[in-house]
Amino acid sequence: MIDPDDEQIIKDAKDGGAVLVTWDRVLLLAAGGMTPYEALGLAKDFGQGTKEAQAEVSRLRTLSPHELSALMDAGNKTYQLFRQQIELNEWDASLIRSLRVTKDYSWRAIARFCSRMMNGQWGGNQLAGMVICEKAAKSLGEDFLKPPWN
Repeated sequence: MIDPDDEQIIKDAKDGGAVLVTWDRVLLLAAGGMTPYEALGLAKDFGQGTKEAQAEVSRLRTLSPHELSALMDAGNKTYQLFRQQIELNEWDASLIRSLRVTKDYSWRAIARFCSRMMNGQWGGNQLAGMVICEKAAKSLGEDFLKPPWN
């Protein structure tokens, strides 16, 4: 589900910002079954599309092993911090399942919704959304990385 906040993030990215996109079921469905990486790979291989799309592809660069390790380390630390800080009750878990499974909320949209609902400081952070879905699914005896969650 793309909401007004997601639209602002997309606008900010087009204005020169950077966005890290994770693969999840909602994004995959929105892209017609193609992961963002596959779409970018095709764009690079064929050099086709609008001038705007070609400009976006030209901004891509490969991360060095050091940069990738630093990004992975920061992501892991942030994920663990969210796992320590975010708590859910049974009602929360059922609501989150409904938003994710029935209404197709992305991890970012789940995080944003819960940040507002719980007065959290994480906003629309995708890692927070993953943790929230992980905890909700686990409390319901399910796996957030498997259907119907993802």
